[in-house]
Amino acid sequence: MAVDFGKVAGRAALSLGAVALGAAAGATAERLVMRLSATPSSDVDLAEFYSLHGDRVEVAASDGAVLVGEVDRLPGSRVTIVLPHGFALNRNFWYYQRLALRDRATLVFYDQRGHGESIGATGAASQDYSISQLGRDLHSVINQLAPDDPVILIGHSMGGMSILALVEQHPEIFGAQVIGVGLISSSATSVATSSLGLPTPISRVVQSLVPGVAVAIAKGGVALSHSRWSKTDLGLLITRLYSFGSVAPIQAGEFVADMISSTDFNILVKFLPNIYEHNTLESLEPLQQVETLVITGESDRVVPPAMSEAIIERVPGAEFVVFAESGHMVTIERHKEVNELLAGFVDRVIERLDHRED
Repeated sequence: MAVDFGKVAGRAALSLGAVALGAAAGATAERLVMRLSATPSSDVDLAEFYSLHGDRVEVAASDGAVLVGEVDRLPGSRVTIVLPHGFALNRNFWYYQRLALRDRATLVFYDQRGHGESIGATGAASQDYSISQLGRDLHSVINQLAPDDPVILIGHSMGGMSILALVEQHPEIFGAQVIGVGLISSSATSVATSSLGLPTPISRVVQSLVPGVAVAIAKGGVALSHSRWSKTDLGLLITRLYSFGSVAPIQAGEFVADMISSTDFNILVKFLPNIYEHNTLESLEPLQQVETLVITGESDRVVPPAMSEAIIERVPGAEFVVFAESGHMVTIERHKEVNELLAGFVDRVIERLDHRED
């Protein structure tokens, strides 16, 4: 019987990755369990995170995919804020920011391709899952939902990468139509250099295996489902470890885990090699033409603060805020403080627009 060496190699790589991740989980689980014993509860339950709704919209992407989103329209607003979310999440991620900003401007939330409801009319398998395509998707969203409005872009993680891809593709709109940019827990370079908060030997093994394992799965060599695993005790443990830097409410961890588990794993692995190749560091100059805010968590294990610092070095004058004891989901973990920052940022950008038009 013929042996499919591609499948064998894929499974072998996956097994090695599992061993490395298992070692990492074992090394951190004990101290995290101790912290979780004192985990507070929250007034916001899981259902509440999904309770905010606006006008449902569909955007035709450049390759025929359909992006699904919502618009919270503010009567009389001249400015539209577009908020692309991060990897393995969906448009509901912005729950707290939606509450804080909807009285300041019209808000646009959309599911990135392969996430939430944006599975694409052409079928998931035929789609382009590159960061460059996410930049083109964002351009389509702006052109179709806010063609004549001044626009503020606020992105988290991969959503920030989408914005930076747009900067590279259409630098001419920054300082013209795009008047402000907020980058939260994001990077202009490959996350392959992140230690993931692990000891160096383990992080090197994990990071070296991720692209190959992802390619093997994407090609069909390995079939996996993460929907059940992500909600197990261990799954929730690791989700919390990589989401938060402090003892966040139980419901916050459940919310993140729920978004992750609802995202097609086989699509996520198609994104991973592209995320690892992402590099727009030399294309950031147009951000000097707009008000720019960069936010990160001091304890972000996914996109560590050094990656935000690399952006700041190339965008003189940008505001840079690092939240202590905060992780990758700083918008949830420190939502009150983040919302204050974003509200002030939006107010400044709009005031600057008013002065420009006087």
